[in-house]
Amino acid sequence: MRIHWFIRLMAVWLAFWPQLPGAAEQTPLIFFALGDHGSGSADQRRVATAMERVAAQNGGVAFVLLLGDNFYPNGIASVQDPQWQTKFERIYTGPHLERVPFYAILGNHDIRANPEAQVAYGRQRLGSGRWRMAGRNDWLDQGQTVRDGPLVRLILLDATLPLDEQNRFLLESAARQPEPVWRVVASHYPLRSGGPHGDSAELLRHFLPALRVARADLHLSGHDHILQLLRAPDEPVYVVSGAGGHTLYPLQTRSAWSEFAAERFGFLRVMVSETVMELTFHDDEGGVLHRSLLQRDR
Repeated sequence: MRIHWFIRLMAVWLAFWPQLPGAAEQTPLIFFALGDHGSGSADQRRVATAMERVAAQNGGVAFVLLLGDNFYPNGIASVQDPQWQTKFERIYTGPHLERVPFYAILGNHDIRANPEAQVAYGRQRLGSGRWRMAGRNDWLDQGQTVRDGPLVRLILLDATLPLDEQNRFLLESAARQPEPVWRVVASHYPLRSGGPHGDSAELLRHFLPALRVARADLHLSGHDHILQLLRAPDEPVYVVSGAGGHTLYPLQTRSAWSEFAAERFGFLRVMVSETVMELTFHDDEGGVLHRSLLQRDR
């Protein structure tokens, strides 16, 4: 009788264990984010090598976000364009980077030629099959909570499209059920920056209200070729990760909201659990430049 009682007690405990206070979380989700990379230069290769090194030393990586300006100087002409090899396929190599998807958005340089070719390359799973671009705008959920809900919702926007179109897609995607723990929005142009482009009055006026309604936790961008993290009251956390391989820009002014800024080649590593989002900036040798935390109460 005691054995049967113990077995029944254990069954009940296991059924409810994920919901108990202090229960272990799922394995954290790790991804990298960088933009303004598509130069085919030694600088881009060095950043890519650092990404592979950081993945090998720090728990791997689930996917990479490419934040636009994927092909300098004038985008690509077709899915057969040789730049696919020289600025993507042969750049991001190694045991970790060769087996994960690269979700990409478009930047201003990408639309100078044939942006639809970047969409087609992703939809048709051409080359290594790693390039992912389902459309000019896209959304996807990544990671799971202990209750099997979505951990992170990624909303990927083409910043070159009209803002009304971006806002509509953003709000529709953010409202989808089931609700995620975190919402991350990526688009090429920064709202706030201490780089040459500075703060965008247009985006702060017409895009920020949609980010607030969507309850975005983090906005990722490139465009300014620097690494930067900014926190302004009642706004998402902003990361500018535009130092992926093209010529660096100077820091023009230090924004009042800047927590970190560097004129260094590198990338962002994001590690996400149900309670914490850890943002780590790495340089082009894999070294840590800055680390910051976003907290989420359950």
